[in-house]
Amino acid sequence: MICSMTGYARAAVNNGLYQVVVEMRSVNGKHLDLFIRLPKERLDLEEVVRETLRKRLRRGRVDCYVAIEPLASSLRAARIHEQTARAYWHTLYHLHLKLPGSEPPKLEHLLKLPGVWETDSTVPEAEEVRHLVAEATEQALDRLMEARSVEGKALSRDLLQSLQDLQQDRLVVEERSQVVASELREKLRAKVQDILAALQGSVDENRLLQELAYQLDRTAINEELVRLKSHLDQMVGWIAAEEAVEGRRLDFMAQELLREVNTIGSKTSDLKVTQAVVRMKNAIGKIKEQIQNIE
Repeated sequence: MICSMTGYARAAVNNGLYQVVVEMRSVNGKHLDLFIRLPKERLDLEEVVRETLRKRLRRGRVDCYVAIEPLASSLRAARIHEQTARAYWHTLYHLHLKLPGSEPPKLEHLLKLPGVWETDSTVPEAEEVRHLVAEATEQALDRLMEARSVEGKALSRDLLQSLQDLQQDRLVVEERSQVVASELREKLRAKVQDILAALQGSVDENRLLQELAYQLDRTAINEELVRLKSHLDQMVGWIAAEEAVEGRRLDFMAQELLREVNTIGSKTSDLKVTQAVVRMKNAIGKIKEQIQNIE
């Protein structure tokens, strides 16, 4: 089973006094990068969110937005912070006395100054809100994991189809390799006969046979085909299994697939084999792109 790094989720919980809304969006990334946005007066809760995410996520960029809203009207209503207002008024009045000709301060001036108005929502109950944030984060994370799992299933289907295409082309190469090897042996046999006839037996036949064996071995692709089949079977098994498989492991195996295919292409100039090699390279390129989004 594979899990995508792409997903979106949202969760909202409330206790009658406050509502916490958590939204998450994740995309692919080499490492786990968490970007958490909280109300400026509740930055102390960032570690609660961060630890919750770290426990269950391994890779990807995750943007997490947390909103904390008061629900009760008494919490929403603004009120005057009397201590701040008195300090402002005292300062304004003494400034008026020191500035001849200035008008005395008025209430409308005072109410426009920063910090005079406050609401209870600016300092919510720490433990209650902490519990709500943790619960909303867990719920959003559950939904994010579900979304990533659904995306992972779609990726699995695409990967298995690409691997099946590779298997078919591998069979084409395997069947054609036997024909190519037979044709090469016939060509080499004819050349040997011509050489022996021209040199009238003055050539070292043992040395000539060694060179022929070397040429045949240099163009043989049986080992590459065996390894290619093994790699393909492993990848299919990993993707189809119930256990989660890391994207890094699949990416490594995709590199090994490409290595074997490149070697096969370099060892033969047969047209049908070359065409199959091109198709396999395209399929592996597609696989590598898909793997980049696997956690």
